[in-house]
Amino acid sequence: MYKLFYKPDDAFAADFIPFYKNGKFRLFYLKDWRNAETHGEGVAWYQITTDDFINFDERGEMISRGTTEEQDCWVFTGSVIEAMGKYHIFYTGHNGHFIPRGLPLEGVMHAVSDDLEHWTKLPDETFYANTDKYEINDFRDPFVYFDEQTNRYNMLLVSRKKNSGHTAGFTAIYSSDDLKTWRDDGDFFAPGLYHTHECPDFFKMGEWWYLIYSEYSDKSITRYVMKKDLNSPWIIPADDAFDGRPYYAAKSFSDGEKRYLFGWVSTKHDQNDDMGWQWGGNLAVHEIFQRADGTLGCRMPDSIKNAWTSTKTIDAPIVLSNTGGKDEKLAFSDIGNTYRVDATIRFEAQLNHFGIQSGHDFKEKNGYKYEFTPYERIVKFNSITSSIYTKDVTRPIDLSSKKSVDISLVVDNDICILYIDNDIALTSRMYNIRGNDISFFVTGGQITVENIVLYTM
Repeated sequence: MYKLFYKPDDAFAADFIPFYKNGKFRLFYLKDWRNAETHGEGVAWYQITTDDFINFDERGEMISRGTTEEQDCWVFTGSVIEAMGKYHIFYTGHNGHFIPRGLPLEGVMHAVSDDLEHWTKLPDETFYANTDKYEINDFRDPFVYFDEQTNRYNMLLVSRKKNSGHTAGFTAIYSSDDLKTWRDDGDFFAPGLYHTHECPDFFKMGEWWYLIYSEYSDKSITRYVMKKDLNSPWIIPADDAFDGRPYYAAKSFSDGEKRYLFGWVSTKHDQNDDMGWQWGGNLAVHEIFQRADGTLGCRMPDSIKNAWTSTKTIDAPIVLSNTGGKDEKLAFSDIGNTYRVDATIRFEAQLNHFGIQSGHDFKEKNGYKYEFTPYERIVKFNSITSSIYTKDVTRPIDLSSKKSVDISLVVDNDICILYIDNDIALTSRMYNIRGNDISFFVTGGQITVENIVLYTM
């Protein structure tokens, strides 16, 4: 089943938990119907498989929801590991009905399988936060890996320091010899910056170790920290995010050659541009790679890049210059709802704004834009006629030493991703699409747009 940004037909997809086996990515995810009256309360783990991120095989339910009397009424995030002759899922059991009874909202739970598709829960192995140290209701998202140095299994967990205020979120580490009994080994990463860290992911690439986590706060962005020596402090890169506000809860996995990041693109309430972001949406996959300094960049996976079958080019460069206001020129019109546009934009040292406009009607001057603002050192996504509803959809970019940028804009209906210099990604939604025109624009300077190619499927 072809889907550029997967979601189940009858629901929405949240927190993807990736695993790779026998040439395929097995993507477990939280299926959210957003309809308790019809489908009951809570979310369950489902699974899809893929080897190209555009064709998916739906494998059905993997871990079912418990009752309102069981810890896992909501089956929340965790991880998958192959160990001790079996496959193991460690996951979060979440039950809001327990709070009035003074019971923990969340616990860490365990399930096992012989084939990655038929799972048996082990409720007797459930364990909870140490309430002497941690808040009782924030204890979730276990990530389990084998530590070759200690010959033990480690588990990273989301928690909050007890009585430590709004920024008490941290990543805890537990250890085990048998995957049954777990010891609290204290802090793994505790910067004192955010309300909670969600969906931890830990791996090594080259000489560097990386911890990915999602900042659960007003911004809700997936971030990372890095270090070479596990005994040294974590380094927070100047740009420590992978994408913008609408891309969340991303976790990574490698196929042995490349590492990919699996997150979801948030929907908005009532499919309305002016409303707030929601939990869950559609899958979006980036390839993450290591730059020379050890920091991580994002680019379009090759399998998605090679999936486009039809092309249309513009041979002559488009030259735009400020004549006292905004200058813009149409590149393509009536191009449909699924497309990719590549281009090189060359610019002068001094200018105010420039970028690409999509999902719009060129004659009516209404739609959406990805806008580079060199003086602010950001690229942002917004409505052409408004600077309010998506003001939080930005990524940092320093153009001071550049004379051009290469862009790839991927659009499938209301989801769009801009890849910049095969290095930076910015994802968003555009619900009130005004048309199917593509244009380029500039204010306060001059740009030349070259190598313009339209791809369709």
